[in-house]
Amino acid sequence: MTSRLYYTDAYLASFTARVTERTAVDGHPAVRLDRSAFYPTSGGQAHDTGTLNGVAVVDVRVADDGGVLHLLAAPLAEDAGGEAGEVTGVVDWPRRFDHMQQHSGQHLLSQAFDRLLGLETVSVHFGDELCTIDLVGETLDADGLAAVERHANEIVWENRSIRAYEVTDAQLASIPLRRAPKVTGQIRIVEIDGYDWSACGGTHVASTGSIGPIALLRVERSKSSPLASSGQRSRVDFICGARAVEDSRRRRQLLGDAAAVLDTAVEEVPALLTARQARMKEQDRLLRALQEELLGYRAQTLLAEAEAVGRVRLVAQVMADLDPAGLKSLAAGLVANPGVVALLACDVEGKGTALFARSADVELHAGQLLRTILPRFGGGGGGRPDFAQGGGVDGEKVEELIESARQEVIDWLTG
Repeated sequence: MTSRLYYTDAYLASFTARVTERTAVDGHPAVRLDRSAFYPTSGGQAHDTGTLNGVAVVDVRVADDGGVLHLLAAPLAEDAGGEAGEVTGVVDWPRRFDHMQQHSGQHLLSQAFDRLLGLETVSVHFGDELCTIDLVGETLDADGLAAVERHANEIVWENRSIRAYEVTDAQLASIPLRRAPKVTGQIRIVEIDGYDWSACGGTHVASTGSIGPIALLRVERSKSSPLASSGQRSRVDFICGARAVEDSRRRRQLLGDAAAVLDTAVEEVPALLTARQARMKEQDRLLRALQEELLGYRAQTLLAEAEAVGRVRLVAQVMADLDPAGLKSLAAGLVANPGVVALLACDVEGKGTALFARSADVELHAGQLLRTILPRFGGGGGGRPDFAQGGGVDGEKVEELIESARQEVIDWLTG
């Protein structure tokens, strides 16, 4: 069985070992070692990467028998790590330390949410960019989030020691764990001095100061959790250490860029954007009103030029300057008049949309007509007897489509 060196020294980044088995896993050459500082994916924490004798370690997993498998980008030399020598392992330290910062930060945060707000951690996820904590209890609001973030960073500044040690089941009763462990026997405890005690097999920094700044980015609320008898479930996105520093730098840069575009001070950006948004909403309202008025005039012009088929005025047009919403408004204006059939289409960035409508006094099923015509041109859609809309048509074919629909309507009206 592999001796896991990170249990006693999470800061160990290089080591020597002997190969005890060579195998293959998921198409990768893989080895087992008599000892290793590489952390395998487990407990929510991602695996380490690095090298063995210069060969890239691309994954580290726990085998079914509890051993540690090191998946490699290429096979090790046949004589590497045998009786005649050792292999040298080097852990990707920036990746490892980042994982240590996130994991230790999560322990601290889970205790902070529990102490300050009575929120229980039911699951965690450590991602490459964001980490999350799922909580159950009362609804988490912005004030609560800010209070926990402030408190957690105060514990960071106190630079409390973080240590790992093993206890027996009998000793466990004296330890104020946040959650009961899932295993029995010898239990590994990670303790933030006088603050948090958690059963954990992961790697951690040596003190809270090494966690670095902790940033709570947002909270997402969901329905009641199936993992708790009552209470809301909240998911909190967080980052620690170097990630938090980089995120702060990026946000400052974005805010500075926004201020430069708006030609204002950074502090004035929110108020200026709010005012501009209000003006844009009013301008959009006025623009829509003017468009509706213009489409009303346009409808009357089209009706005056409409093709007469018996007592029906037939408008069959491709409206190159309208989008589907404008097409709908125009059709409504046309068929508000008696005895009208409107066959309209538009082409927006190569995507054709067709809209068929008729007045209440015309006996034509617009939906059936659309379902008949559009498949001929690779499209589809449907609708009511008086109004139907569809798409999926190549924009270059809308003229041909409208002409086909026009002929269909004329044949029906004169048949």
